[in-house]
Amino acid sequence: MRGAFVIRLSPETQPDNNRFEGWAEEVDSGEEVKFRSAEELLKFLGQCFAASLDRRKCGPDLKWRR
Repeated sequence: MRGAFVIRLSPETQPDNNRFEGWAEEVDSGEEVKFRSAEELLKFLGQCFAASLDRRKCGPDLKWRR
């Protein structure tokens, strides 16, 4: 499932204070990260997206699903 993520926010998350903590996993690769800020989460998402673009170059069976 390309481009799909599971994101779990911890009880310490305080959106009003721009504080985000939790865990994220890319469904397709199984890569996961524990994050302590929105920046760390976005960095992980960006890295996974970039890696998925590289995987798409490998062949026609690795296309994005809609």
